[in-house]
Amino acid sequence: MLAEKWDIENNGLSYTFHLRKDAKFHDGSAVTAEAVKYSYLRALKVGKSAAGQFKKVIDEDSFEIVDDHTITINLKHPYAPFLKTLGTVYANIVNPKLAEHEGEDLGEEYLADKEMGSGPYKLESWDRGQKLVLTANEDYWGEKPTLKKVNILVIPEASTARIMLEKGEVDMLDTTTISPATLEEMDGKNGIKVHSSPSYKLVFGDMNMSKAPFDNPLIRKAFVHAVNYEAIIENIYLGNAFRVNSAVPKGMFGFAKDTPLYPYDLEKAKQLIEEAGYKDMLEFEISISENDEVYKNMAVTIQSDLAKIGAKVTIKEYAWPTYLDLITSGNHNISLGAWTPDFADPDYNLWYFAHSSSKGPGFNTAFYDNKQVDQLLEEARTTVDEAKREDLYEDVQKIMAEEIPYAFIAQTMESAPVKDYVKGFEMNPMNTWYVPFHKMSK
Repeated sequence: MLAEKWDIENNGLSYTFHLRKDAKFHDGSAVTAEAVKYSYLRALKVGKSAAGQFKKVIDEDSFEIVDDHTITINLKHPYAPFLKTLGTVYANIVNPKLAEHEGEDLGEEYLADKEMGSGPYKLESWDRGQKLVLTANEDYWGEKPTLKKVNILVIPEASTARIMLEKGEVDMLDTTTISPATLEEMDGKNGIKVHSSPSYKLVFGDMNMSKAPFDNPLIRKAFVHAVNYEAIIENIYLGNAFRVNSAVPKGMFGFAKDTPLYPYDLEKAKQLIEEAGYKDMLEFEISISENDEVYKNMAVTIQSDLAKIGAKVTIKEYAWPTYLDLITSGNHNISLGAWTPDFADPDYNLWYFAHSSSKGPGFNTAFYDNKQVDQLLEEARTTVDEAKREDLYEDVQKIMAEEIPYAFIAQTMESAPVKDYVKGFEMNPMNTWYVPFHKMSK
């Protein structure tokens, strides 16, 4: 958004960005090439979250400031998804004046409740766990925001949020914890319209391969045969989803359409459990985050399915921070969750799901470790031949379908309930929480 245009040269190794000259940070200072350099170098130093996308391809010597509004970024080797990575949250440009507040933590504590951006809204206040208030940036360099103030409320209970929307106490909801059945009930009533869109969202169970029972490939295969996927799609998602068997969603470049789907087959599942030596003693826990009716309903369905093959499944709900710590530290058996990519390239999904360097905090929460898969993913990152990349990703998906670190349950539609007096709302099919407040009005 800050670049008017860019040039790609040197066989995909050099990217020159020409920045617009009217962009300003919220304190009135200009958004410059130096700000771009500062932001990416700081992201590399912080080294958390998806900033890891950068660490193998750029370093402190990668940036060449041509002038105040022109910067060249030189990669250490070709990185096919590079341009796509620059359209993500972790590539946001922050005010270099943050350096005055960095300290030992590089400004993380300072930015925990403040912002130093250049966007259409400023952060007026933040009562953590309760409410955020955004006010329009009257000097915004882009399309002027239509809403002058946005109040974002944190409402833990989905039922409470629903009642507030129906009463008009809020104007729209984030729907990550509301079931499709509830959304269907709400649509067209109390002045509510449910917006829906195809998405890249994948729902899955990560089978922790680092501990019993899912360290046994026969148990993983038994699990995927024991789940009644069609029942979940029909009863929980009300048909607004479909089956996939890959970490690459259907519709994305690199999706391997010939990857086989494991059929619902209880007899096959029983046979595999016996082969694994677990007859009459297969027990494990399904971990889910609390206050999420979709995953709670799904866990109960799976629990019932597994009971039919003699497995004892316990469902345990955790507060979100505890849940994240549990699955990234490898102390779970299997957890239910969903994943939407930050950019539409197979590298994003497969690197986090499957590369051994992503185990744990990198969100390879199946703790999957396959050296051949690592090699294929590393090769796919460094080739600029898209046809070759597609072949490599198909090979990865084929291997994963055989080893089954994850049970891919569905690819879903995404929906959001919005009051019918709200205008200008657009659904982002990759990340529904990216709400275009600056284009909306009441």
